[in-house]
Amino acid sequence: MTGEKDLVCLGGFDMKPCDNMIDLSDEKRFAKLKLTQGQKAQVNALLGEVPSMLGADTLSRSYILTFPEGVQGSLMKLKRGGYSTVLQNPETGRIAGTAALEQTFAQAACLGAFTAMSIASGQYFLSEINSKMNMMKLSLDKILEFLYGDKRAELMSEISFIRFAHQNYGSIMDHEQQRLSTIISLQNARKVAMKDIEFYLADLSSTVSSKEQIDILTTVEKAVQMKDCLELSTQLYVMSNLLEVFYAQNYDPDYLQYIEEEVSAYINKCDKRMLANFSMLQQALVGHKDGLFKKIGKDILENRTRQIEKIVDDFSTTETSSMRKLLHSALSLPAEKNDYYLNSAGDVYLKAI
Repeated sequence: MTGEKDLVCLGGFDMKPCDNMIDLSDEKRFAKLKLTQGQKAQVNALLGEVPSMLGADTLSRSYILTFPEGVQGSLMKLKRGGYSTVLQNPETGRIAGTAALEQTFAQAACLGAFTAMSIASGQYFLSEINSKMNMMKLSLDKILEFLYGDKRAELMSEISFIRFAHQNYGSIMDHEQQRLSTIISLQNARKVAMKDIEFYLADLSSTVSSKEQIDILTTVEKAVQMKDCLELSTQLYVMSNLLEVFYAQNYDPDYLQYIEEEVSAYINKCDKRMLANFSMLQQALVGHKDGLFKKIGKDILENRTRQIEKIVDDFSTTETSSMRKLLHSALSLPAEKNDYYLNSAGDVYLKAI
């Protein structure tokens, strides 16, 4: 890192030449952000101001741009056209940050690049979050193999939309009307996910506790299928909540805390209901010898018993479910301090998470 004399501070954003020994091509350490053409232009506008800000001798270096901790949002639009230097939360209208103008063009370039990189980093964060959702990653053909009933078409429709909203986040964020309509659709997807979760939980309870069971293997097969449907619906519920946060860029601490508490509480309630139902099914498998079910092969029965035991263990031994951990991690990302690495070609890198 170079000395403090090379450091430029613009309204809370620090920019300084980067150590030439840093290898930005190391994918284990750095992630290259995907930029739209408009976002690339905003970054290049900032780089165009670098010679005057840092001195012509630093032009060929890479740069580190540090944004203040917890500052997220977009530039405030002026009614007469253009933007102010105020960072505004588009959802609440609250001021997220502001700065005096040391150099008009440099400040505008810095804040324009900030908006572009904030969106690009949001795309990267969402991709990392989505990669940890095993059910949402399945192909549509695989999902169709276990979805059933009236909810099948409804869930497929919402999953397809969530994938669209995730994949095109960077582009849609540059178009205000499309962004607003996407937020409305995400709110609807969240409601659909909750309705489907309740449907499958009720169906699971009815199947496991039915007094008309004659084939334990059929019951186990149906229960496991419902579990897959529930996991998919739960991940749809979590992802729709997270996407709404990132699309609205509402990073108000009270709002994020509410989202985390509300979603975590609902996931916890669902996990407990799942545990109760699969524990009941586990007891039914143990009691098969009493003649409640028709005779079945010992090996098959043992395999199914182990399958249900694992499900019960997963729900009972995990203090904090993977979905709740993922939710907490995702909602913490916007508040973290970010260092962006820029090279002379206008490429932007972020430390990999």
